[in-house]
Amino acid sequence: IRQIVLVSHGTMAEGMRRAAEMVFGSLPDVRHVCLSEDKGIAQFEAELSAVFEELPGGEPVAVLCDVNGGSPYNTSLRLLEQMGRLETASVVSGMNLPLLLVLLMAEDSGRETVKAAIDGARDSIQMFEPRQEDEDEEL
Repeated sequence: IRQIVLVSHGTMAEGMRRAAEMVFGSLPDVRHVCLSEDKGIAQFEAELSAVFEELPGGEPVAVLCDVNGGSPYNTSLRLLEQMGRLETASVVSGMNLPLLLVLLMAEDSGRETVKAAIDGARDSIQMFEPRQEDEDEEL
């Protein structure tokens, strides 16, 4: 079973899900919760708690967060610990689209799967460097 929860400041988590749906179509096993300016942390926490409660117990879940140490990240850790689900959860900061796409191609959300997806996503972060031709080289 694959279970993925996206959490972020602003609408990043929603946007990530929508972008992934452009590639994969409907994603019923992906949920998102956004911390927006118009709702406080208490409402965000209640929404995230409800999402975690809906997930099948005992199954691994990957929680992708935008920023390490931010409110969505910290709230995820606290709620999962309170629910006794921290051992079966992989809470990851630095959410990006390549990471989500790799996880969506996997069959499960286990820790080893998430670690491999992180490595793949890390490798996808590159900067284009124009080729520098050697000026001394003769043609």
